[in-house]
Amino acid sequence: MIDVETVIADTQKLIGIESTNPGVLEADAADWIESRLRGLGLDVARHPVRPGRDNLSVVIPGADRSAPRLVLVSHMDTVPIGSGWTRDPLGGEIVDGLLYGRGACDMKSGLALTIGLLDALVSTGTVPPADVVCFYTVDEEAPGMLGAYQLVEDGLLRPDDQILAPEPSGMRLRISQMGLRWITLTVTGRMAHAGRAHLGTNAAHVLAHIMVELEAAFEALPFDDDILGRPRFTTGVISGGVATNVVPALVTAELDLRIVPPLVPEDAVTMVERIASDVVRRYEGASFSIEALGARRPPVRASDDSKIVRGLRASYLAVAGREPEIGGADGHEAYTDSAMIAALTGTTSSTVLGPGATDQAHTADEFVPVADLELGSALLWDLVQSW
Repeated sequence: MIDVETVIADTQKLIGIESTNPGVLEADAADWIESRLRGLGLDVARHPVRPGRDNLSVVIPGADRSAPRLVLVSHMDTVPIGSGWTRDPLGGEIVDGLLYGRGACDMKSGLALTIGLLDALVSTGTVPPADVVCFYTVDEEAPGMLGAYQLVEDGLLRPDDQILAPEPSGMRLRISQMGLRWITLTVTGRMAHAGRAHLGTNAAHVLAHIMVELEAAFEALPFDDDILGRPRFTTGVISGGVATNVVPALVTAELDLRIVPPLVPEDAVTMVERIASDVVRRYEGASFSIEALGARRPPVRASDDSKIVRGLRASYLAVAGREPEIGGADGHEAYTDSAMIAALTGTTSSTVLGPGATDQAHTADEFVPVADLELGSALLWDLVQSW
């Protein structure tokens, strides 16, 4: 069995190693993980992604080396610490059954579960039925998701790999993943004195008009997925202008467009182009440009009949006496390495189930319930034993 106290201690140690992105990044966390695994007698490989930023991998050979591998993918980076904390964000404090800290749920506790599994296999001398592979990636929290891209680029994955990211899902099975496209929209107008505003073209007003129409267009889309729900549109960042009394000639916005089947990211781009084109035609001297921001992220869905999904359901039933919940607050809005791997390779054997809830991810006083670590430890051990 996986020792829960060890998982807790490893989670606390990882929380204490800042790996914010943007920020100090993952090097210190990667060094600690490598040292921890080498201390178990395991060979750890490094796979360069960017200077000073390496993915890690470790393999425990199974009895049948040709069988589909169980592949566990965990990212080492966290979002920045931010403000508003009432507890030490690097402290790993446990209060009333909740373990606090930046990355507590997203996803240093899930990462610690994989270390706990490797530790248990080594310490008990257990040979798993098939290879168990653990990848530790960089840059999951950034727009480019460079670590997942590099895993695929390096050819480290096999077509029949069964992939699980123990990301925060509230211990629900995330079988389906909402897609998204981030876009930078730039609107250009004509500068003028605000007292003579009619002589200029206000780029901010044009942008506001585009955003209102884009929001209405998304609300009018007829798609409503049984798990993912409806498409969603958010303007996350707006910047522009030079002074209160100057008509702004240049304004930019970063748009977040969440999509569900049958939409693909290109459909979101087309919607922005169409609406922006229509709006700028109504303003003399206005123009716009758009630029894709970050990786292309289509919706993906794991197959109900995949070995990983069937195995997780069976193990959950064996450990908890019921099958895992699917949908609802499972975090399908948050794109993960699991989803990116599925998008890049086309696999339908890649899913998410892990400790902590996405409602707590990226928040001040982020926490993971210790009960999730207990259930996750039992679940992961049963999954390997029954593989």
